[in-house]
Amino acid sequence: MSEVRFGVVGFGNIGRTHVQTLVSGAVGRARATAVVSRQPAELPEGVLGFQSAEAMLESGEVDAVIVATPTMNHPAVGKQVLDAGLHLVMEKPVAMSLAEAQALVEAVPDGALAAVMLNQRHHPVYRQIHDIIAQGRLGRLVRYNWLMTAWYRPEAYFQVSTWRGTWPGEGGGALLNQCIHNLDVLQWILGMPESLVADARFGKFHQIDVEDEVTAMLSGAHGVTGVVVMSTGEAPGANRLDIVGDRGTLSYDGDTLHLATTEGSISEHCASTRDMFGVPSFEEEIVQPLEVGNQHACVLQDFVDAVLDGKPLSTPLEEGLGSVELANAMLMSAWLDRRVHLPLDAFAYQVKLEERIEKYGLRQAQDIDVHVDMEASYR
Repeated sequence: MSEVRFGVVGFGNIGRTHVQTLVSGAVGRARATAVVSRQPAELPEGVLGFQSAEAMLESGEVDAVIVATPTMNHPAVGKQVLDAGLHLVMEKPVAMSLAEAQALVEAVPDGALAAVMLNQRHHPVYRQIHDIIAQGRLGRLVRYNWLMTAWYRPEAYFQVSTWRGTWPGEGGGALLNQCIHNLDVLQWILGMPESLVADARFGKFHQIDVEDEVTAMLSGAHGVTGVVVMSTGEAPGANRLDIVGDRGTLSYDGDTLHLATTEGSISEHCASTRDMFGVPSFEEEIVQPLEVGNQHACVLQDFVDAVLDGKPLSTPLEEGLGSVELANAMLMSAWLDRRVHLPLDAFAYQVKLEERIEKYGLRQAQDIDVHVDMEASYR
């Protein structure tokens, strides 16, 4: 095999983005050859259209499939792809619940590659933060906070869809859709917490059943604590991440990454100084991020290199479990009004989720004209 032929199931906003990325040539040794769309669509030259996933999977026209359907269909379509003996790239999140996501990971057969579209791991600043912490430049981690309120979505975003902002369609709102990116980066950089407590507001800013504002406090090993605030109803909003260690602090304001480090341990200075108002001396710098281009293309290129050259995947499907578990745990804490310990009881969560799926339904999509600029959706 000299190239990977990709099929895309789902031709909505993100499905179109993936097709355009492949057609543009941004991914080497890869091309889009087929699309499954519920509605008639104008496709690029050389891309075949199918009305069902089954027809495309049996066509012999694809080697790998990107699943870009509504979240509720991720597990079933992903399983179809794997059962057909094809490689899989799953859009985020892997599934609505940890139990469903785990089942899909366990279904990956030997010889098949399965990845998840964790594209923000290729965000240049987040990669730089990951490397700085891995190098131990902040020393023992103490605290972090992340203000994730730059994910503003107007009412029209939900009105044109039957599934967005519903329990049967997404299994959640801000946590499972927009902030799933941040939650993945959070656990990728800092690891999973041991427990958390969360307050969630459901339909605070929008006419939806699911959460559009969440505030959570996370507790980890060795006394590390964190606070995250998420919202899809604030404007202009902010993307502010601070990570504090015993030898310094990283601060990212959405534009610039600041690093302040001290030569000695802050805890040692605290215990030994005789200066009542003394503060350790710090060296401050603005960190220049690594240069990374199209994040979706980076994930797909990594996948192609794994298929053709046997390189290890940087975002295998199981890497998508952590963010789903964090989102589920925050919702569980809000529902129960108490602290939740991790690992999450996936079965207990599934029961609670299915109660809401049975109680609430999908919505009737409104036929209104909207302008779609996918570049504006990346925060």
